[in-house]
Amino acid sequence: MSVAPAPARKRRRWPIVLVVLVLVLVAIAVVAEFVLRGVVDRTIADQVEQSLPDGTTGEVTAHAEGIVLPQLIAGTLDRVDISSDRITVDGVPLAADVTVHDVPVDGKGDVRDVDGHVTLAASSVKDLAKYSPLFDRLRLVDGGVELSGSTAVLGYDISYAATGDVVAQPDGRGVTITPQTVRITNSALGLKVDSIPGVTDVPVTVCTAQFLPEQLRVRSLDITGSDATVRVTADRLPLTEQGLQTVGTCGS
Repeated sequence: MSVAPAPARKRRRWPIVLVVLVLVLVAIAVVAEFVLRGVVDRTIADQVEQSLPDGTTGEVTAHAEGIVLPQLIAGTLDRVDISSDRITVDGVPLAADVTVHDVPVDGKGDVRDVDGHVTLAASSVKDLAKYSPLFDRLRLVDGGVELSGSTAVLGYDISYAATGDVVAQPDGRGVTITPQTVRITNSALGLKVDSIPGVTDVPVTVCTAQFLPEQLRVRSLDITGSDATVRVTADRLPLTEQGLQTVGTCGS
């Protein structure tokens, strides 16, 4: 006994059903990716905020690059961009933009190839003078800074302003300011000098490691009259709260 073939209309339905199923699955994947991305980005941002060093406050945003779902399955996020328009470190406001790679999904272990930029406005930089006893005030000028303070010369109290070059220290734990041109600001003394012993060409070190997680290093600076941008890097950086809250130190 022969079986009658399926009606042509029924056979034509199967491709349509398959297309619909594929479209539904794609839609589900897109929605899942959208939801997961929001959750992942916010989770990373919350983790960073909670792990900031003592004396540091601010709101952080994070963004995982690429398609998140397969990265979650693999257990590692390839690249994450972390930023904050305003973060305060020991009372000094700044902005930060950092890129990290190989971020473990479970939050355990280290991220790699950390590369970021920290920007301080001119109004913020003046507060850094409190970290050095060698000058009273600090302000930005194109390509460097101007230090101002006072010193004693032959029994006279001399007020001065010295423009200096700024470079990152070789070990990345601080910056060095070397005063170049010097001018006297209490003109009533009638003094005109180009240098002051103990001030001109005498390097002044400022420790930056005390503000950063221990593994981070300062690599370069870009300074204008309006802001200073500092590049920081690390080969590895722990994700643990203890690791991020442990700041560096500078030698004596």
